[in-house]
Amino acid sequence: MLFFRYLFDRRRVLLYVVLLLLAIGALLLLYGLGPMDIGYCALIALVLAAVMAVPDFVRYCRDVRRFRAVKRSTSQDCPQPLEPQGPLPEALLIESFELLRAKAAGLESQASARQEELMDYYTLWVHQVKTPLSAMGLILQSGSVPPGEGEALRQELFKIERYMEMLLGYLRLHSMSSDLRLEKCPVRPIAAKAVKKFATQFIYKDLRADLLDFDNRVVTDRKWLLFVLEQLISNAVKYTFTGGVTVSMDSDSVLSISDTGIGIDPADLPRVCERGFTGQNGRADRSSTGLGLYLCKSVLDKLQTPFEIRSEPGKGTTVLLYLDRPAPPKD
Repeated sequence: MLFFRYLFDRRRVLLYVVLLLLAIGALLLLYGLGPMDIGYCALIALVLAAVMAVPDFVRYCRDVRRFRAVKRSTSQDCPQPLEPQGPLPEALLIESFELLRAKAAGLESQASARQEELMDYYTLWVHQVKTPLSAMGLILQSGSVPPGEGEALRQELFKIERYMEMLLGYLRLHSMSSDLRLEKCPVRPIAAKAVKKFATQFIYKDLRADLLDFDNRVVTDRKWLLFVLEQLISNAVKYTFTGGVTVSMDSDSVLSISDTGIGIDPADLPRVCERGFTGQNGRADRSSTGLGLYLCKSVLDKLQTPFEIRSEPGKGTTVLLYLDRPAPPKD
């Protein structure tokens, strides 16, 4: 059956061969050769053509077997396989591509459903965990815990809430594009909200929080910019033990978050935004997850906001967000 299919797919070549043989036979007939001699010549030519066609036929059979194997491996996920049309290898190839496309679409749909299910589960989990955390906060406010211990427990509760917010931000990052709402908005109120959230930590660590005056307005997403600023201020407070944190913005809409902390080792600086990378500072602080700056970079990339990190060990770190123009070229 495959042989006849091969002949059918090569019908044009066979037609050219027959026409060529007829032309050669007519030419030999004009030179006075008898029908028997012409028949022998035609038989020899057909044998040579068959021998020359063997490699092509073997390659044809190999392609058909390979395409049929692909079809068998993919047809299980395709409820309505296509019927081959046209030359067999090409038809099987097209059909295999269609089956693979259908399988990929099915896998993508399953992955999306699993992502949504995971998002729903962790969202529910976070809201359930907030209930006992709120109860613990009320207990601390009741005065039943010694003042010195109570403040330390409040700081630990605040850290737990930050980790839960980071978890939700990580899960929502994959569907962030559908959640964006770009609008022109003032930057200082967003920065003020982020600084205010860490007021208790500034007081607890006896750090200074300076939010300078500026009235810049830029096109961005309020919620996700607030998420980035909270993470950057959280890192600044975490690794600063004396001095404080300064938030400012220049006339070119470059938002700066500077601290007087321990700084970042120059060898770690190119990798601080990689997922899971903690560096020397993270190894010293075992609570580091290596996700904070990775999330910031992912969000800023989606917001098309260039940023730059400058740091010197022992002197502090400055993060620059270019909210209204591209970052300058690096030397």
